[in-house]
Amino acid sequence: MIGEYIRLAPGDFRKALSEPEWARDMIDELWEAEDEEDPRLFDIDKAWHGLSLVFERAGVSRAVVFGDDPVPGADDWGYGPPSSLSPERVAELAAVLRSLDGQGSVEAVPVEAFLEGDIYPQGIWNEPDSGPYLVSHLEGLTTFFVDAADAGMGVLVWLD
Repeated sequence: MIGEYIRLAPGDFRKALSEPEWARDMIDELWEAEDEEDPRLFDIDKAWHGLSLVFERAGVSRAVVFGDDPVPGADDWGYGPPSSLSPERVAELAAVLRSLDGQGSVEAVPVEAFLEGDIYPQGIWNEPDSGPYLVSHLEGLTTFFVDAADAGMGVLVWLD
């Protein structure tokens, strides 16, 4: 399972909420494009569940990982339908992420919490590179949210 995101300008965001099939088709086209990666797309690989635990422990809304509201009428995009974050909510979450000490937040969660919580992907949390893996994805996610907020964009979130 991969945590995936797309940031959308307000008009496209509203269209995605009313026509989720249009959004899915656009995302598929962007992923399949042979050009450089589109900066509107982002994924946090398999770090989504670990980051969710880190955010919970740090008092950050897990909406960063799971979104707020399911997209009405959307089909399953992998492991359920996508969720949305309004441009206002993106700005709110970006401000929180910007102020978060990513390294400190990851280090504050003991390995045992990942193991006892059966956090996906199982089997990596005792590895020495699991902390840097989470920090790297948290930093990328922060940049993604800050850029989306600065541009006044909304975000769709899903697991694939």
